[in-house]
Amino acid sequence: MANTTFISEVKWSGEGVLSVANVNGKEVIIDEPKELGGTDKGANPVEYVLSALGGCINVLVVTFAQKFEVEVNGLDVQLEGDLDPDGFLGINPDVRPGYQEVRYKVNIDSPSPKENIEQLLSHVDAICPVKDTLAGTSVVNVTNQAASGV
Repeated sequence: MANTTFISEVKWSGEGVLSVANVNGKEVIIDEPKELGGTDKGANPVEYVLSALGGCINVLVVTFAQKFEVEVNGLDVQLEGDLDPDGFLGINPDVRPGYQEVRYKVNIDSPSPKENIEQLLSHVDAICPVKDTLAGTSVVNVTNQAASGV
């Protein structure tokens, strides 16, 4: 199978720090709480990171359940991430600006044998593209374009 390139365009709305992303024709609102200059109309970027991880895990569990002979009657992923704002606000240079740790718990409602469910979850944990991205991808700034006013 050939590589796939995903494209997202994110534009500032002009209102506080609110941005609107266009992801393959779907609109995503990105904002911050009022205390960080936002309007609180959408999740913030780091909240979307947690949601992306949880969504990816759900997709993979459902996709591979049959292979591991797991019947899925219900599924949810609970995620937590520890983030100290002092890092990204520049208050403390010793604090990492991103998550210090992310934890998740997968809850599957299934009558299937526990061993099958554990094998499925182990497989999902090993192949999750979002988890892999969080663990080891470098973000490269390809181009910065500054527009000058006349």
